[in-house]
Amino acid sequence: MIGPYIALVRDDWRLLTFGFVCAFLSSPGQTFFISLFIGAVAADIGLSAAGLGSLYMVATVGAASLLPLAGHWIDRLDLRLYTVLVMAGLAVSCWVMAVVGGPATLVAALLLLRLTGQGLTTHVALTSIARYFHHRRGRALSLISMGFPLSQGILPTVAVMASATADWRRSYAVIGVGLVLLAAPVLIWLIRSSPAFTRPTEVGGVQARMRDGMMIVIRTRFFWFALPLLIYMPFSSTALIFHIQAIAGMKGWSHELVAFGFAAYAVAHASALLLLGGLIDRFGARTLLPWMNVPMFVGLVALGLSDAPPALPLFLALMGMSSGLSQTAGTAVWAEIYGVERLGTIRSFATMLMVGGTALGPVAIGLLLDSGSSLVVICGALVVFGIASALLAGMGARHRAP
Repeated sequence: MIGPYIALVRDDWRLLTFGFVCAFLSSPGQTFFISLFIGAVAADIGLSAAGLGSLYMVATVGAASLLPLAGHWIDRLDLRLYTVLVMAGLAVSCWVMAVVGGPATLVAALLLLRLTGQGLTTHVALTSIARYFHHRRGRALSLISMGFPLSQGILPTVAVMASATADWRRSYAVIGVGLVLLAAPVLIWLIRSSPAFTRPTEVGGVQARMRDGMMIVIRTRFFWFALPLLIYMPFSSTALIFHIQAIAGMKGWSHELVAFGFAAYAVAHASALLLLGGLIDRFGARTLLPWMNVPMFVGLVALGLSDAPPALPLFLALMGMSSGLSQTAGTAVWAEIYGVERLGTIRSFATMLMVGGTALGPVAIGLLLDSGSSLVVICGALVVFGIASALLAGMGARHRAP
């Protein structure tokens, strides 16, 4: 199993490192990273769990709405220029977060972080790799996606240690400087001698590209059958990670246990990525989609029914497995079904619809937590929703690709 990965790294280590670093650098806009500071932010501004969830929903919907407008340019611009623009945008987002003074500026900062970090930086990593690697796409996506669990495993512990010497404002300000002075030059160096990788896949004009890409997705029955499943994992994981500190408080679990749980999440996420890469190349992403959330269902049962400390890392580890499976399969399936010519446009449009649906997660769970709903009820509802979406995706997988 390891041999094909070693050969792939030997052949294209620069391009894979580029994708890996982009995946890692998306962390300032990822929910898990924002959740590490959200308690301190809430204390400074004076917001409840439901209030925070509502602001996060507004910011996420706004970022999702803007993603197709910014995301389709990856098909049209040289990847080096596009990468510099995304890194500059993420740095500005971090600096805006560093000067947040109230709910309005917090929404603006979260919108920019979600758009440039979780949205565009992830978009650069996954789209560039998916459209360049054809026969080994699954393994390539699995390798570069290791950047996501690595950041999830390292940064929570770093944040716990840094909180003793620096506040959240200074942390975001320093990250912004690092993105401009270090990250952007390294990324450009990695791909500067690979014109086939950086060359845009332009077809037609901007408006024609966006219109055609959206219509291709809208008219495909498979997309609508698979959409609930593709929404499920981001919806549930975003909501639960966003409120993980509140959940830990209900269970009597410490901040150190939460940090350890994220480490378990990262290890499981990485293990799932290695397993899935070869399976995608062998069986196809569309065949594997309905099964990718089974570990999450088991983790939700453990989280809902147990107050024992091991339940938290167990839940996060199982959620990490499903996150790894869904992240890789969810990107590979677009390339399998629609091809790579308009991959950036199609992926950004599909992501807009999925992220728009997931934006309700934090506010919905926040309202349930504020109302006193038990975790048994919350986790049970998520399991039912997940099983129903998997069955629907299995039905959709029978339909022929366009």
